[in-house]
Amino acid sequence: MLEAKYSIPYAGIGPEGVMKLPVLLDILQDMADRDARRMSMTVADLLPMGISWVLRQYRVSVDRYPDYESELSVRTWHEPRRNLRSMRVFRVTDEEGPVASAWTSWILIDVARGRPLRLDRYSTPLYVEEARPIDDPEVILPQVGSFDHERSFSVRRWDLDRNAHVNNAVYFSWAVESAPDSLVDEYEAARVECEYLKPVGKDGDIVVRTAALDPEEGSPRLYHSILGPDGEARAAFVTWWRKRG
Repeated sequence: MLEAKYSIPYAGIGPEGVMKLPVLLDILQDMADRDARRMSMTVADLLPMGISWVLRQYRVSVDRYPDYESELSVRTWHEPRRNLRSMRVFRVTDEEGPVASAWTSWILIDVARGRPLRLDRYSTPLYVEEARPIDDPEVILPQVGSFDHERSFSVRRWDLDRNAHVNNAVYFSWAVESAPDSLVDEYEAARVECEYLKPVGKDGDIVVRTAALDPEEGSPRLYHSILGPDGEARAAFVTWWRKRG
């Protein structure tokens, strides 16, 4: 397990005076990379062997959005599962208590063939030694056939990651940005669950189709289907929304 401290920068504060969701996602990504670096299992370590990590599922739950200069304490650990997936969780707190939690599911792939690989063939001893049990439930998204509206986004050069694919946090921004202004004016994103289906590169615009789901305990929910330039589904998201204040 790795634990580290982070301060929220001024640029990470939105119009409401609290942390933006993308800032939290960047912190979690940095923590995952720092932990993988200790175990010599980062993307940079693996690419020379023709393999890389690919994120398949993600859940992030935000208890509250802290203020500027709040000091966050972040813990992360991992667990290999069925020798094919590497689960990683995060717990985020500050001086006032819980801030957020997250669960992710990763696979190793052969970059040239795009096929998943068995973890034990490439795991370092420290990766095996530091594995800890993870009890968080897996992501299961609903099936949606019709949509209320859609919105297009352009893929920017700085949206790409080390694999030359759109970074996972950018998909979150597309999903949340596609929510109607009438909702965002009164609500904030409280939980996001997603499944990544196929990568997006720098090859054209994407489209986010959004549909309203039945509320859960009075909270609005939206389903977002992210389509690539060819019209093929690349990711699916469900967002939960909480009344501000």
